[in-house]
Amino acid sequence: MSYLSLDQISVPENADLAGATFQSELDFGSTSTELLPTLLDQSLDCVKLISREGVVQYMNRNGLCAMEIDDLASVVGQRWSDLWPEEGRALIEKALKDAVSGPVRFDAFCPTAKGTPRWWDVSVSQVEDRQGRWLGYLSVSRDVTGARLAKEVAEISAAEMRHRLKNSYSMVAALLSSLARGNPQREKFVDEVSGRLSALGVAQTLFVSRDDAPCDMQELLPALLTPFDHPDCPISVEGVPCAMMDRGQADALALVLGELAVNSSKHGALSSRGSVTVTATITQEALAVRWSERSSRKVKARSRTDGQGLRLIERILSARRGSLEILWVDNGLDAVITLRIAPPE
Repeated sequence: MSYLSLDQISVPENADLAGATFQSELDFGSTSTELLPTLLDQSLDCVKLISREGVVQYMNRNGLCAMEIDDLASVVGQRWSDLWPEEGRALIEKALKDAVSGPVRFDAFCPTAKGTPRWWDVSVSQVEDRQGRWLGYLSVSRDVTGARLAKEVAEISAAEMRHRLKNSYSMVAALLSSLARGNPQREKFVDEVSGRLSALGVAQTLFVSRDDAPCDMQELLPALLTPFDHPDCPISVEGVPCAMMDRGQADALALVLGELAVNSSKHGALSSRGSVTVTATITQEALAVRWSERSSRKVKARSRTDGQGLRLIERILSARRGSLEILWVDNGLDAVITLRIAPPE
């Protein structure tokens, strides 16, 4: 294996490195090792060589351009962390410390030398010589500002849509209340519907922050099931462990439980004064959610070909590396939803 030595790399003649001269131990055969800076300049990313003490010793040409630095000498000899905003310096120092044990990667904000806002995808690796002696660090920073801004716009749009959806639930509930006013039977019905609409709105607020923010199962399941709970057919949520789910998994689970609840309200326990129990367990990095419903009357078993709903949720779960199993009994069914998740700490 070849190693890159921080104290043996040639740099451009116009750079004042306070007497530091670099050459390369990389074996290029007959190719002059003085070409190494030129090779580093071919990278579109910002490549930096950093000493063991965290001092910048070299930055490639495209890196200078990306950081809007006019003169290499203006950054050589400075601590790398000092080139970052004050709030990001602790992150840089930690990355240097952690890189001794293995490569480190992170995203961080750092404006250019001329103040242009930029987000960077940064990697930091330890550099050793052929004898395994620690010489310093190699850092590669990629400008991801465009992708970051696009993601923020998408997150803001999604949050706005969820906010509007929650308001829509409230508007529908208010409209139903006005139409039912003065009719006791209608008012009772509207109270129940309004409660379900309100619960749906609460479920939406679990994701009003970043789209990739995880959600706790102990909060998610009750929020998803409360809209379908009814005194004549209560939905009992039992034994739910603490497990973090990402947005995609939570959406998949919400769709499956919603489909099961709708079917139950048409043909099963929720339409016949029955009962529904939902439990969850974690085994071998997999989350299993069991929907167990029992009706007060005999229920006809249905195959996956009877409707599009079951076929759709199977496809959704498959896309999330999950599965759905349904076992029919005379007066109901047991449905097990399985999703792969990170093991609990």
